[in-house]
Amino acid sequence: FVAGYPREATKDDLLQLFRQFGAGDGDVTFPRDRRSRRKKGYAYINVVDEGAADAAIKAFNLFQIDGKPLTVIRAADRPLKKNRRR
Repeated sequence: FVAGYPREATKDDLLQLFRQFGAGDGDVTFPRDRRSRRKKGYAYINVVDEGAADAAIKAFNLFQIDGKPLTVIRAADRPLKKNRRR
């Protein structure tokens, strides 16, 4: 899970950072808002090897891009959202 990157960042921009840890072309996902289709401001990077994932987290968590720190954590480590009514 990666948050805090610039809104204009592309898939290739994130791949450039995470390719050294084993991420490939199909391993970057930008969730989008259902209505506006705009990026939600975070991405998922799939790194299969756990050691490489830990190294990527260590290397890029709080890494500064344009003066803003990235948040890089395992997706399973994210706090759960509060229940929403449907």
